[in-house]
Amino acid sequence: MAGQNWTLAVDGGHFANPGLSRKLRYYNTSRYIFRQFTRPEPGFGKQRGQSIDFDKISMAETQGGAIGEFQDIPETKFSIVQDNLQVTEYGNSIPWTGKLETLSEFNPSQPVQKVILNDQNKVLDELVATEMKTSDLCYIATGATTRAWDVDGTPSTLATTQFNMFHLKEMVDAASKGIFGSGNTGKIIPKMADGNYGLVLSVTAARGLFDDPEYQEAAKYTYPRKLFAGEIDEITYHCRVIRNDNGSALSEAAGTNSIGEALLIGDDSVIEGVALKEELRYKLAVKYGRDKGLAWYAILGFKKPWDYSTDGEEHIIRFTSSAT
Repeated sequence: MAGQNWTLAVDGGHFANPGLSRKLRYYNTSRYIFRQFTRPEPGFGKQRGQSIDFDKISMAETQGGAIGEFQDIPETKFSIVQDNLQVTEYGNSIPWTGKLETLSEFNPSQPVQKVILNDQNKVLDELVATEMKTSDLCYIATGATTRAWDVDGTPSTLATTQFNMFHLKEMVDAASKGIFGSGNTGKIIPKMADGNYGLVLSVTAARGLFDDPEYQEAAKYTYPRKLFAGEIDEITYHCRVIRNDNGSALSEAAGTNSIGEALLIGDDSVIEGVALKEELRYKLAVKYGRDKGLAWYAILGFKKPWDYSTDGEEHIIRFTSSAT
């Protein structure tokens, strides 16, 4: 029929404007899951160059012991290995126009700030995760109660089963003994200050653990304490269990049927060099204030100080899989 109608804006739709919700909705804001395990390198900051050298001290070459009354105290020494951490510029920005700011029902700077902070957290946390995943120690689940190891940083076996309590205990035992599969002996992985390791699981790996009846029984015994971001409120077999929901940091697709990835993290796992701590910066006024913008910016870097291939020591174990 002819006449005015709602469907066509020119025939009636312009008589009303669509309502605009007063609530802005955002994609999930990231939290630092991996960065909370880094250790800031003391003595590094502005006007200190682009890199910092750090020394790694070995244990005594020969171990002491009992000596006779007239026997000289034995002498030994230790070795010093030097490594290097580089810092790099990181950042991102979102611009907007003065006209948008004038006409918009919302001040653009408010949602821009939340989005840019979310981006900052995600980027920096993924940088730490990427560095952690360079660990030489790779644990591969080949069955519910079987596993394989690779200690050259490249997993050569396909993982075929979900993460469970057996694999958690195997990884913790290996870290505590310094034995990473047959013939692969190194230094023990030190626990964090509270006497536990951090176990960061992808969502899929966490589901495999949580579905294990043995874990469900162990998780009954909980107690309150200060938690890491993302931590589940229980300590299981000397592990503080932390769930990560960023698939760009830990893969959800590793292994047969997508069993996911995980990291067992000990003390002093990654060091952080900060020349300029991350900060927000407003764009300088241009075009008479018609161009606006907000950025996050930092000059920093992350480095895993221990490497199994060169130091015989590694403070991170990867639960992972070959591609095929």
